[in-house]
Amino acid sequence: MKSDFTKRRPLGGSISRRSLLAISAGAVAATALPGLSAAWAQDGDIKVGALMPLSGAGGSFGQEMLTSAKVALEEINAAGGPLGRKIVLVVENDETSPEAAVRGARKLVDVDKVSAIVGTWASSVTLAVAPIVQEKKLIQLSTSGASRITEVQKKGHLFRTEPDDLLFGKAYAEYANSQGWKKAAVLGLNVPFTQMTVAAFRQRFEERGGKVMSFTTYNEDQTTFRSEVTRAFVDQPDFIHISGYEPDITAILKAAYQLGLSGRFIVPGFAVSPELIKNAGPAAEGLLLVEEGVAEGSPAYDRLAKALGGDRYYSFGAQAYDQLVLLALAIEAAKSTDGTALNDAVRKVSGPDGAKVTSFAEGIKALRTGEQVNYEGASGAIDFDANGNIAKANFRVSQVKDGKIMPIGAVKDVVF
Repeated sequence: MKSDFTKRRPLGGSISRRSLLAISAGAVAATALPGLSAAWAQDGDIKVGALMPLSGAGGSFGQEMLTSAKVALEEINAAGGPLGRKIVLVVENDETSPEAAVRGARKLVDVDKVSAIVGTWASSVTLAVAPIVQEKKLIQLSTSGASRITEVQKKGHLFRTEPDDLLFGKAYAEYANSQGWKKAAVLGLNVPFTQMTVAAFRQRFEERGGKVMSFTTYNEDQTTFRSEVTRAFVDQPDFIHISGYEPDITAILKAAYQLGLSGRFIVPGFAVSPELIKNAGPAAEGLLLVEEGVAEGSPAYDRLAKALGGDRYYSFGAQAYDQLVLLALAIEAAKSTDGTALNDAVRKVSGPDGAKVTSFAEGIKALRTGEQVNYEGASGAIDFDANGNIAKANFRVSQVKDGKIMPIGAVKDVVF
């Protein structure tokens, strides 16, 4: 859902050396997989670029993603690696900035000679880096949501594990429909992602018998929201969707509270952090969040959450973990690190056809016995459509209760 530079909920996690050793020990048996021979092994490590927002607006998420990618890296290498080769992660900080990202991508591609880049987060970064990757016919895996990325993905070599903004809009509508809500008001930041998300929300909501009573936009530099909030409440909507980022959502919640106006607010999960809850105080109570789903309870997510500490919701970490596993399985399936071969292999190992596997160790064992695999990982099923988008997505719905974010439901199988 994120499209530009945003302030996000800190979801950082740390991983101890003890945790990594435990992961390695759990996967080491895979090094003796049947069929592994000199014919599989090739010379040299496989370099993969991790281009992530380790600072800037996405810093907390980038740190989580890098830690998660390292969990996957340990598992992959402990299982022998694709083609019997070790994967080496070459890390660059994109600073949540397109300019810094381009410099980092050039280094990864031209100097480090990586076979692929994983982890681009902000949509502006993904769009800036894509031409570099596509020119070299490498592979890029992102967690960006902007709908305009689809046009770039049509050129190939670019995939994303994050649901498109259009799917987010439809998820809001599906949840509202499940609650029997018929009237909505929308407050939207005047940026491209809001226009796309709200259009998708309105279409799906009205298809389900609902009606958007008002859609009021506001600007990035706006400091007061009294008139916008008042307008949103005029038609007595069943809920108000705020399509924006943390600073403006905080201000809107405060304005409603100060005006004595109470109602249901639904916002993107990435825009709600402990800081928002603290700063908004009682105005944040009851706030509803819709965010990227993960495969809670699955073997892959359970391994990752345990390694990261298990006390948070690791949506972007789950995606970073899956990206590295997918790439490693694709290399094994293609028997090559060539980008053109991997462009096809990424789809083949992610399903939906093939034997379901939830780890690299399981996947490589199946591939080496001639089976086709369908990797379903920590973030869930990852079935790419013709454009490299997630064809179907799940979302988690949470609510702020007593100052804490508590899961209350889910929206499943949202499609375009």
